Amino acid sequence: MSQTITAPAPVAAGNRTLRWTRRNAAVVLIYGITAALVIVASIMSPTFRDVANITDVLRQSIVLGLVTIGQLFVILAGGTDMSVGMAARVVGLGVAVALTSTMLPPILVIVLGLLAGALIGLLNGLLVARFGAQPFIVTLGTMGVLYGLALAISDGPTGMVPRSVVAIYEMKIGPLPASVIVMAMLWLATWWVLRSSRFGRATYAVGGSPSVSRLAGLNVNRVLILTYTISGVCAAAAGIFLLARSGVGNPNMALGLEFQSIVAAAIGGVSLYGGRGSLVGALGAVLLISVISNLFDLFQISAYFQDLTLGVIVVLAVAIYRADKNK
Repeated sequence: MSQTITAPAPVAAGNRTLRWTRRNAAVVLIYGITAALVIVASIMSPTFRDVANITDVLRQSIVLGLVTIGQLFVILAGGTDMSVGMAARVVGLGVAVALTSTMLPPILVIVLGLLAGALIGLLNGLLVARFGAQPFIVTLGTMGVLYGLALAISDGPTGMVPRSVVAIYEMKIGPLPASVIVMAMLWLATWWVLRSSRFGRATYAVGGSPSVSRLAGLNVNRVLILTYTISGVCAAAAGIFLLARSGVGNPNMALGLEFQSIVAAAIGGVSLYGGRGSLVGALGAVLLISVISNLFDLFQISAYFQDLTLGVIVVLAVAIYRADKNK
């Protein structure tokens, strides 16, 4: 008697898509909301869909994008960096003063500014890693120190930025600003580091469980120090970009960046307790916040409502991740 062998039914593509969607619900949601908001805004405001305005939204996203990348490394490793906004402000003011009052080449001043950001991050990392201090308290203290330093540098607009530095903001490659293209490459590089490099995998591991990571032979202190140093460099780069955009050192620059970067990570699907999260989701959150900010400007809505919205979102995100962690 012949026996018929039935081949196993192939997994439906729809089922695979459904499983992927469930695993990446936060990412799908954030891009869905962003797309819907863009469509509605384009219908309601012809100004919003203007090419110049879309380009401006992309440029505006660069500052928050830079700080969010640095904050992302810190959060994934189980920490928080509250000093990023003030680090950006101090570096921006310091570079503005140096460009005006010294004969140093602009490129050297910019490099020194990035090194200053790295030093701020390094100090945060050393305090957290070597002394076991709470990241929130350490970086909040650093934030206060930097606030005083910013006031010491200048309590009003200062420095006239050379045209060569302002050109960084205005430079284009084809129809797109060069800064947007460079930012896209930086996001891709960060994605590769987190996904494929040993340091990226170690960052997730340390955020998931420092004690298990130590037992596995990982140098937890080195990972923590590197993540805070990266955050400091990214904050410094954001401050320099703000300076190039405005052309003058502003003592109010980078206001609220630490809060916005944490919100971007939270609503982008990054666990605020470390060890889990998606860079792609964080990018979507940066774009969403940038679009919201642009719409508030176009419709002349008070920025206080934006802060209120972001505050509610981050509180809900913390509650959701806390509940998920306790499961």
